[in-house]
Parts: sequence; C-alpha cells; structure tokens
Amino acid sequence: MLKSFRDLFILKKLYDLYNWIKPRLLSLIVLIFSIILITYLHSEYISWVELSENKKFLTLSYIIKNILILLAVIIFIFLNRSKKVIEVKKDYKQLKAEKAQMEKKRDHIKSIKEKGELKTEYQRILEGTDEKD
Repeated sequence: MLKSFRDLFILKKLYDLYNWIKPRLLSLIVLIFSIILITYLHSEYISWVELSENKKFLTLSYIIKNILILLAVIIFIFLNRSKKVIEVKKDYKQLKAEKAQMEKKRDHIKSIKEKGELKTEYQRILEGTDEKD
C-alpha cells in the first residue's frame, strides 16, 4: 500500500486538490476553454498577419490577448471566492438544521421520560393494561 510518509503526503495533497476542484469544476472548465479559445483566435490572427503582411496591429493583438486571459482569470477568482462564503453558509444552515433535529429528539425523549417508568410487555400483561388483548 503506502510505502512511506512521502506517499501519504502526496495522497493528502491530491485529496485536498480534489476537494478544492470539486465545487469549482464547471468554472474551471470554462476558464480553460476560454484561455484555449483566446489563444487559438490569436494564433489565427497571427497566421493572417503572416499571409497579409499587415503588421499594423500585431503588438496590440498581444496586449488584447493577455488582457483577455487576465480578465478571464480575474472573473474565475471572483466567482469562486464567493463559493467559500456559500459553503460556510451551507455549513451553518446544515448545523442549524441538525441542532433543531436534536432538539426535537430531546423533546421526544423528555416526553417519554415524563410518562413514567417504561414497562415490558410481560409487566403490562400482568397488570392487565396490555392493548393486544
């Protein structure tokens, strides 16, 4: 299985990476697709510039490409920064719901205790209070 502490450390880091990516998977795919699309369109523009020999906007195209990639990364970070807040809110709501459920269980147990001593079926038969008859 695991041969050393290093393998365990690597496994832990991979697990942490998986937990980080899991809620952000769709936005990460969109980011990667956007970067690939921007790079592809820029390479097509460069091919057109080589064929037409019109290098008038070549420098501007690199600036626009890098600004678009930076903008995509900033949008990704901004959208996923709020996921942490949402996860905390979900955890808080879940804890609140669990607390309410525990209160209901406590109330139910308390009501059973208030009824008095619990009796076995045999004891109820002897007292004549068994409802099965």
